[in-house]
Amino acid sequence: MPGKPSEATEPVEGHPGMENHLLTLETEVGGYLVSYLEFTEETTDPEEIKRLLDRGREGGVAKSGGELVSETEIKLGSHFGREWILKLPRGMSATARAYWVKRRLYQTVFVKNPKETDSQEIRKLRQQAEAKFLGSFSLRDDVSN
Repeated sequence: MPGKPSEATEPVEGHPGMENHLLTLETEVGGYLVSYLEFTEETTDPEEIKRLLDRGREGGVAKSGGELVSETEIKLGSHFGREWILKLPRGMSATARAYWVKRRLYQTVFVKNPKETDSQEIRKLRQQAEAKFLGSFSLRDDVSN
């Protein structure tokens, strides 16, 4: 993130004791979000991981009030993930990536609020910031093994 994010923890509805850990930052270029949920059980079954990623996507779409535009399966090293693009209310959009790592669901989100008056330079800067932010997510060795 291009600055110091705000940190918060939210309880997960329907899952007593589970918390969503959030780091957020809003700038003129875009909104940045990183979050993770820690589950009680480690999951390695690819089909179960797909179901968990589906639920993460569905939760993100529902919470944002957005509409799913596209979705792609991705990986972070050997870890399964998804990237999806959302059309959000008030003309905004977001690109989100989620990864399942052992017992954790990590999500990174870049939110765009383009204006008709944005110059070509601002649009290019926003695209570069989005690519840099989403591409910068990595895991420490002790987490990814």
